[in-house]
Amino acid sequence: MKNATSFPLTALVSTLGFVLAPPVHAKNIKEISRSAERRLLGPHYEGRLVPVETDLSQGSKELADAEPLIFVHGMSGSAQNFAQLVPAVSKFSQYQLFYFAYDDLHRSLKRSALELAVSLRQLRAPRITVIAHSMGGLVTREALNLLAQTHPAELLPEIHVIAIDSPWHGGSSKNCDLKGSRIDNFIELFLPAAVADMRTCSDFLKNLYATKLPGKLSTTLFFAEEGDQAWDYSEGPIKGLPQKIADYISTGKAVTGTLAELYFWDALRSSSQYSYFEVSLHTLQKETPLSAALVTKELQTYFPRLPGDHTSVLASHPKRKMDLPKYLEQIL
Repeated sequence: MKNATSFPLTALVSTLGFVLAPPVHAKNIKEISRSAERRLLGPHYEGRLVPVETDLSQGSKELADAEPLIFVHGMSGSAQNFAQLVPAVSKFSQYQLFYFAYDDLHRSLKRSALELAVSLRQLRAPRITVIAHSMGGLVTREALNLLAQTHPAELLPEIHVIAIDSPWHGGSSKNCDLKGSRIDNFIELFLPAAVADMRTCSDFLKNLYATKLPGKLSTTLFFAEEGDQAWDYSEGPIKGLPQKIADYISTGKAVTGTLAELYFWDALRSSSQYSYFEVSLHTLQKETPLSAALVTKELQTYFPRLPGDHTSVLASHPKRKMDLPKYLEQIL
């Protein structure tokens, strides 16, 4: 039976259709700047998929039926962000590669997520992998929310999102104490739509984790060791979270704190790694009292911090035993 709430996605498909942008070769990704990517958007500046060809994929009939793998960049990003990652992961040759070209600044994250959701649905593949960097992780999570809200689980493909150094805590909290006031509404008039949505007190972030995803839609989270563009559990205003998690496991006391902490906690709990992480903590608790240091160690095991900063985490780090390309070779 058709889901009664499927109208938004259906309407957008009928209005915009589903047209891929012209393909680019993987060797040329480094030339796709923000301005170049803008020319790949749809006729109404909507986001759409761009096929990425490799030497192996060109003319391959077998690859035409392969699982799609989609790259989604973050704010002020472009396909260039993945230029070093694509040639570093040999398993990418087994996938149909795409990247999602979208206006990551002037378009609301909700709108970009809707356009990504349409693209994912129209691929008509039984399984899809998404590698999302930075704010792209939040856009992709909202796309999963929209799919879950508008389609019965049995009609959805299996979608696995690998999110790299995404700011699950949100962005700036400046003036959030004025949220909803006339002066704050005036200030938001001059903010690019994506910047407004990334405010910690935005309605977008407030509702990002309100939808429970079916098992077919999953997220795996990784973080960068360096930089402060996206905080993890060991830095910034999130560094107090490990102790709160220790208290939660030990006493059942609910995790409380700032919006940044609560949003980050929601992201952890809704990830594919969380159940294993929690089981490990309960097992450790039987042997020794949980501490912030012990929880942080387990977080590093299940939610790895990888070599590099917010941008270079996407590249190879040959002197390190493990980096993102090596992880992807293992889990893809």
